[in-house]
Amino acid sequence: MKTALTFIFINFFCCAYSQDTLKIKQIDALVSHINTFTLPIQRDTLIQDYPELGLKMITYLTMVANGGELFKYVNNVNTTRLENGVTRQMTGANTFYYDHNELIKVEEYLLEGDKKSTADWYYSEDKPLYYTLQSDKAKERAAFLLTLSKTMLKQVIK
Repeated sequence: MKTALTFIFINFFCCAYSQDTLKIKQIDALVSHINTFTLPIQRDTLIQDYPELGLKMITYLTMVANGGELFKYVNNVNTTRLENGVTRQMTGANTFYYDHNELIKVEEYLLEGDKKSTADWYYSEDKPLYYTLQSDKAKERAAFLLTLSKTMLKQVIK
């Protein structure tokens, strides 16, 4: 009996994992396809300069949309900070990918000096599916990115 239950549990776990893996592969294939689109790209730049704080941020926004459907939204931020007479530069980006205006993936990176951090976030049916960030805050970050995405989508697609 124990052997049968163990076999059923292992089989169920493998099937569930296999389905998630297949979904992730499908999302990555769709993201790859989106990155080959030749649709018009809309761009904007925001400059925030706070010399009294020693902070300057330049944000480059890029959007690929067509006929009320958002496919890709990129938020790339270059930050320069002056701390104790030392200038520090940091670059970070969030790239949001959509399928029929539903978030499917977010790619993030942060580069400061020679340190680079990356994370990928996968979504299905308005819920986090999988993420590569190994942190106790990863679940909260996944939820935050989903909420941020919904807010952006309302602003961008009217």
